[in-house]
Amino acid sequence: MSLFDDLEKMMHNSELYKDLIYPLSGSMNVGIELTDTGDTATVVFGEGWRVVDGLVDPSVRITMSKSTFESIRDGEADAFALGGRSKMSERRPINFESIDPARVPEVMEVIKGMATFFFLPGRVKAKRLFLEMAGEAHGARPIPLVYWKDLRTAWYHVPQGAILNEEGEKDPWPQAFVVLKGSGTLKIGSEVMVLRTEHVYYIPRNSPHQIHAESPVELIWIAWDAE
Repeated sequence: MSLFDDLEKMMHNSELYKDLIYPLSGSMNVGIELTDTGDTATVVFGEGWRVVDGLVDPSVRITMSKSTFESIRDGEADAFALGGRSKMSERRPINFESIDPARVPEVMEVIKGMATFFFLPGRVKAKRLFLEMAGEAHGARPIPLVYWKDLRTAWYHVPQGAILNEEGEKDPWPQAFVVLKGSGTLKIGSEVMVLRTEHVYYIPRNSPHQIHAESPVELIWIAWDAE
């Protein structure tokens, strides 16, 4: 099928999640371009929910290769994992360019909604938490789950011997680690403790935090008040 046909099918399969993909008033045009073939189409969210050929007044342009798009379409790759990054300057298999400076905050909400719901196959959205589907960020392998307004959650796999957040970055929002499996140590500020499964660890605002994985660690990361 063509890019247009594939996007129309994605639109049809996302109808139950329309208000989550575009939780705003009015509408927004999102241009999608396949970098190796030059195929383009525009998805209109909000009022006039539809797909049109070509790039038509987009507020944001999403670019990826045809093979990347097809892998996402077929459920073999996760769009959010492929587009996620530790820093906005990083290049990833999926990249986006905000074209309308006045709508950057709205663009970010729509990008999160598309990555969470629109690009996920099926009428009812479900995501596999397999390492093969994970991206790369902060020294670990994450799969984003829900990014909604000021809430962020992701599944993380920290390989044996790796350090999650080796740079010791601090964030201005509170966070929590829900540890599912694995062993190692957790450092929050100057406190170091043994990492235990079936525990939730709460990280204060502006606190350096790291996990040293002695065996592969899997956890759910939650952040809130995250603008």
